[in-house]
Amino acid sequence: MNVVVICSDTFRYDHIGFLGKQPVQTPNLDKLASESAVFTDFWLCSFPTLLHRIEVFTGRCTFPLFNWGPLPYQFPVLAEVFKRHGFATALLADTLHMMNDGWGYGRGFDFVRDVPGQMHDKFQPKSTPMVDLPCPIEKLGAPRRRLDRYRRNAYWYRQRGSNTTATLFQAAMGWLDQPRDKFFMWIDAFDPHEPWDAPAEFLKPYPWNKNGDAVFWPKAGYANKYPAADIDNMRSLYRAEITQVDHWIGAFLSHLRGKGLLDNTAVIFTSDHGTYFGEHGLLGKPVKTGDLGAIYEELGHLPLLLRHPQGVAAGKRIGGLGQPQDLFVTALELAGIPRVPWAQGNSLVPRLHGTPSPQKFAIGGYFPHKGRVNCISVWTEEWALMHSPTKGFAEAELYHVPTDPTHMRNVIAGNRAAAQQLFDRLNIWLDGLGIPPARKRQLLNNAPFKRLDKLKYSLWLSKNSLSYWKNYRHYAQGA
Repeated sequence: MNVVVICSDTFRYDHIGFLGKQPVQTPNLDKLASESAVFTDFWLCSFPTLLHRIEVFTGRCTFPLFNWGPLPYQFPVLAEVFKRHGFATALLADTLHMMNDGWGYGRGFDFVRDVPGQMHDKFQPKSTPMVDLPCPIEKLGAPRRRLDRYRRNAYWYRQRGSNTTATLFQAAMGWLDQPRDKFFMWIDAFDPHEPWDAPAEFLKPYPWNKNGDAVFWPKAGYANKYPAADIDNMRSLYRAEITQVDHWIGAFLSHLRGKGLLDNTAVIFTSDHGTYFGEHGLLGKPVKTGDLGAIYEELGHLPLLLRHPQGVAAGKRIGGLGQPQDLFVTALELAGIPRVPWAQGNSLVPRLHGTPSPQKFAIGGYFPHKGRVNCISVWTEEWALMHSPTKGFAEAELYHVPTDPTHMRNVIAGNRAAAQQLFDRLNIWLDGLGIPPARKRQLLNNAPFKRLDKLKYSLWLSKNSLSYWKNYRHYAQGA
């Protein structure tokens, strides 16, 4: 069967309407959920945006080994495997990071559509007029040069009555208009990532606090930097983005249905991470801000809907741990492609038929940004451990998931043995991935990654690249 993956950046798990957790309108995702298996315990592994894409495209855990940057040459990626087995492949994205020149995220795709103009993309020249800012500039988190790029891009789109989200899904529908025997499509929507600037029609259902500003691109960090009225409006701006994405997902699914493609196409909807709106005293994704980083539920819990064309497990909620690297092998099994030996994830297809998850724990972390590692989390069905390498294990936090699913009551004082067991699991997991000692010390203890360590890391990357070209250079060209 065909496979379509829709990845919506920064889409919080609790912001799908049918769950009843937040006052948000997502009628199309609600309908999709009624036709899909809903995985309720799906967590990020490698954070943020690009690390997640590397993970899904390679089927391998990413943050312990790779930094932010190009798609590494290590093993063939998902699109190359599909292409080898005769599938037409398409990548459509307005996620500007993964579409950087030379970064290679289009590897293996027959068709790549880079929708320009999102965020601070270098899309419009300086001669293009700029939209007005809806709030004082000092309240915004982006540097002035990025804001100016955004304002020029937004002006260009608004003059045409459109934006990148609309353009993205319209392009995806257009690609489907040409008949193909079988296909794999990845749609990468940057919304609801900030800046939150959905058309006014999508904001109408949500309350507006007249005492607050429209802070559409806030500074990540402590939430108390902003008055409560501003944060109220941030939530509404974000929910408008959610509803906009939902609208275009509905249009895309209607297009699939109208062409009769849903009868032989598996559809997966997911995200890479969430964001904070005052929970735990935090705002945004503050992992770059001092020692604030922690992957609590609002950031780490991912939505995952899997619609099987034969209605397998439709409308069922499926518990048990899962993570993004599972999507690689899941997509292959749905398409009838044999599993490849380098994949590390577990296929989710058996779980559609009632098989329990084989995964006993999940680990998520942030790559070493400028040499600092701010957060690694370990989750089981009973516990959630928040470890900050910059603070040390003595400052770790522990939450009892069955009684505290949103991680509000730190109970490590009375459960240090449980916390130690989770930390030991993290150590063993890193060893199992073959992490070099220097990298492991950096990840666990924020130890310095010295010049010699960086040189060894660069040589390791080069070795992987050479191995790819030697062993898999012609992989995507067919059997």
